[in-house]
Amino acid sequence: MYSYDIIVTGIVQGVGFRPFIKRIAFKNGLKGYVKNLGGGEVIIHIEGDLNNIRRFFISFWRELPSPAEIYRIKVGRSDPVNYSEFKILKSESKLVSRSIIPPDIGICIDCIREIEDPGSRWYRYPFNSCAWCGPRFSMMYRIPYDRENTSMDDFPLCNECRSEYEDLFNLRRFHAQGISCPSCGPTLWLTDNRGDKIDVNDPIKEAAKLIEEGYIIGVKGIGGFHIACRADDDEIVNRLRTRKRRPYKPFALMVYDLDTAG
Repeated sequence: MYSYDIIVTGIVQGVGFRPFIKRIAFKNGLKGYVKNLGGGEVIIHIEGDLNNIRRFFISFWRELPSPAEIYRIKVGRSDPVNYSEFKILKSESKLVSRSIIPPDIGICIDCIREIEDPGSRWYRYPFNSCAWCGPRFSMMYRIPYDRENTSMDDFPLCNECRSEYEDLFNLRRFHAQGISCPSCGPTLWLTDNRGDKIDVNDPIKEAAKLIEEGYIIGVKGIGGFHIACRADDDEIVNRLRTRKRRPYKPFALMVYDLDTAG
């Protein structure tokens, strides 16, 4: 039996890296563990047949999740422990190296399909995400990137989400820290300027209508508030400038796509 310790440095938190390592270790018949070290490092311990270990490294480079970025890898022989399985261990909170916090990742096409599918349990659910997309930096309180260290800690997983979270062969949701659905995750609501809830069937549609009518609204997301109004009406924009005490500095402009911006 051969045994190796591998320390990987880079953007390896919040990008599905640990689930990926467990999956390729399982596929290649290896035992051991993977664990966040608290900063931008992950340690992997693998044990098994040398040919299987070679295939593990081939799988590593061929199948690496696209959001992950590898800056450095250290590989060293170690003493076998004779693990009976391959585990994802609880993260350490100490900093071994400078922290590399994963950025927010734009929604992927698979999550969009689920949001648009009337038969999906994520139909029209605005907080849908998976291992490949969704907020990271915006919802982290501290490192390492585990659910209890994010704003999603207030939303325990329902049975269905928990089942997907624990399913090794669910490529998008296995061990994905930010997942949720309408049964267990955040929900949307609309309030007036006094904070009183407005009873509407579709808060997004109603908010869009208010913006169209010239109102300035605050949109609270996972990472904080955004102030939104029509950008094509000088009177409304000047009203926002007065409220923000920002007479000259440009505001961010939201558009549907690059063609619209052009």
